[in-house]
Amino acid sequence: MQKFFLVLLVSLWWGRIEAQQSSTPFEQIRRFTAAQTPGKEDSAITYLTNTIKEGIHYLYPLYQAIGWEDKFRKQGDGQDFFYDNFSQFLSFVGDMRMADYYGVKSYDTTQRSSREFIQQEMQRLRDLQSINAAAYVTGRALDAQVVMINEAHNKPQHRAFTYSLLEDLYKEGFRYLALEMLNNSPDRSLQQLNDKTGFYTKEPVAGELIRKALSLGYTLVPYEDTIAYKHTSVQRDSAQAAHIYEVIKRDPKARILVHAGYGHISEVGLGDEYIPMGLAFKKLSGIDPLTINQVLFTEGSSYEYGRLYYDALMQKINIDEPVVLLKNRDPVKLIDREGYDIYVVHPPSVYKNNRPTWFSLNGERKEVTISPQEKALFMVQAYYEDEYNSQPLGKIIPADQTYITSDYGYYSLYLKPGKYKLVFRDVGYKELNVRDREVK
Repeated sequence: MQKFFLVLLVSLWWGRIEAQQSSTPFEQIRRFTAAQTPGKEDSAITYLTNTIKEGIHYLYPLYQAIGWEDKFRKQGDGQDFFYDNFSQFLSFVGDMRMADYYGVKSYDTTQRSSREFIQQEMQRLRDLQSINAAAYVTGRALDAQVVMINEAHNKPQHRAFTYSLLEDLYKEGFRYLALEMLNNSPDRSLQQLNDKTGFYTKEPVAGELIRKALSLGYTLVPYEDTIAYKHTSVQRDSAQAAHIYEVIKRDPKARILVHAGYGHISEVGLGDEYIPMGLAFKKLSGIDPLTINQVLFTEGSSYEYGRLYYDALMQKINIDEPVVLLKNRDPVKLIDREGYDIYVVHPPSVYKNNRPTWFSLNGERKEVTISPQEKALFMVQAYYEDEYNSQPLGKIIPADQTYITSDYGYYSLYLKPGKYKLVFRDVGYKELNVRDREVK
């Protein structure tokens, strides 16, 4: 009889897991939103957002983009902007496969001649060596007062790489971390991570970047143009450069690490039409920054030609960590693109239990398996216990979160040693349960 009940229990358990796997997260969200009648506040919002009256709501932009796609795809700056924006919000919840998919959907197509040229480029690239990118960047930074590195806003692995630089650069005297993602309004929170720290800082890896910088002793520097909505792109970048230069004027020996989006750090302008922040800072301060582009050579890149180039490059080289490619000890020029001192090449993501392993932050976080015990469970979030106990839940940033399960129906989170509050939610973002979890 005991054996019978054990078999029955196991059968019920696996039946439950199979039921959870029978529909994708997108299908669950689509069914949920189809059953809802948008309220007045929902109807009034014309842009994707994860901030509502109650605080941070990580699934809300997915309701908008999946359930009410027609409305939002037609509004704003067009379909390509919609796909790019949606990709960013998918990265916030750790759904990297779909984030990459929608990011690529925002790209323009390339001509056949471009594909042929890429193949010619691959023929040219011979006798390449590779070196660990973090070690190379740190070495080159020894003689730099200002180091600038970029990110694609839908690729948290770029924040993970900057995270890997923080400790060694701090040892070399870097004391300021200037981030485009920081809130530069009077209500900003720069001593404690919360919803007022910034927009992209609500993404969990960005949150870990902020926590690490503060724990090491970095001073956070917000430098975004506070009236960018009134300015041209050139005016915005000039304002950003001026804000960074203010640090140098106050502290002439200051060493600054700048983390910015996309091409803002370029040291080359586009004719008279666009002077990026990096070039504007160089002209204003007389300081030649060390500029590092890690956007172009990451899976998916940031545009279609770059994506195809990266895919071809990965057929030619075999890497399992971020590297800088060298030839005769000099950095190799990849793609005919000026404006940057170093190009970092990221490896293709390796997935374990359906999550990229770079979430481990070079092994500082370990994979933690979470069993799905709650009925109607959709999403699991892990919050640091001290942050959970000291601030409202709608104001704080999870250390990690996901609605992606392994092939066996379990959830995997990447967490540092410490005490956490695990928050379990259904597809409507309703809190089902909270469990304590200590990671050794």
